[in-house]
Amino acid sequence: MLTERIEQINQGIEKVLNHNQDIKALISVGSFSQGHMDQFSDIDMYVFTTIPKKYMNHMNDSWISHLGNIISRRVFRDFGEGIDKNKIILDNGLMYDITIVDLSRFNMIKYYFMLKKYKLIRILPRFLRRFLEGNIIKFYSTIQRGYKVHRDKINLEKILIDAINFSKTKAVTLTERQFLNGYNFFWQSCYTASVKLIREEFYYTLLVYDYYLKKELIWMIEQKCLFEDKEKDVYYNGQKIRQWEGIDVYRKLYDTLLKEDIISMQNALIQTAELYQEYAGIVAAKNGFKLNVEFEKFVLNFIKNVAIPERERQQEFYRN
Repeated sequence: MLTERIEQINQGIEKVLNHNQDIKALISVGSFSQGHMDQFSDIDMYVFTTIPKKYMNHMNDSWISHLGNIISRRVFRDFGEGIDKNKIILDNGLMYDITIVDLSRFNMIKYYFMLKKYKLIRILPRFLRRFLEGNIIKFYSTIQRGYKVHRDKINLEKILIDAINFSKTKAVTLTERQFLNGYNFFWQSCYTASVKLIREEFYYTLLVYDYYLKKELIWMIEQKCLFEDKEKDVYYNGQKIRQWEGIDVYRKLYDTLLKEDIISMQNALIQTAELYQEYAGIVAAKNGFKLNVEFEKFVLNFIKNVAIPERERQQEFYRN
């Protein structure tokens, strides 16, 4: 069954390439490219084209129909990453996550490496250098776990190797400003989330503040791991965190999930805050950053001694 699935994917990609000559390069990344996918794996691809608008037209499925029978397609721009994407699901359950790359923009990276090779990189304005370097590092985070080239008419392979070598030379550094921005944001959001729960705004808390808190928690765990080992493969947004930080932390994260009643949610906030406090303390100590211990105690004390008792009082009032 899996062998047939892989064969269907390969045939579909080949058909897409044969019918769209404007695609100058195509690579797959993730489990499919590495040959260890399962029946639930999605297929991540990067399409490098001279006509990007063609692939972002939600009314035109012709280019992608060669993959199989589409039952759902979403065309959108990921503003966080600054990339255009297609996400499709076929009637057999196969999922494709396709990033569309404008070749004219990608050539800027090619130009960057050419200037770097001849030691002329300083002719680029500083802001442009930083922009391109940031994009190279983002791209590296995608391809660092391996990729497979399905078409290459632009010498993409060399650019990929240059991107990998470039990104490996960049030291992972954390400034005090970056740390404090995330740190203060976490503790303020934790306090606000607890207040929202007192008001029984649990759905809003889940959709907004719980997301912020989990994101900051995972980011802090990543910083601790990267400080210990700059080569450690910390998957984006905590993906496969069990692999890069261990089963004990993974189990502790279960206790941070919001539960079925508000008191349990407040207790989950405590677990989230205490786990964050542990990791932030490690990162701050290693980097010599100063913590706002007074505010940490204030937030935890508020949840334990104000928010939870207040909810218990409300429950008693409703019962009577």
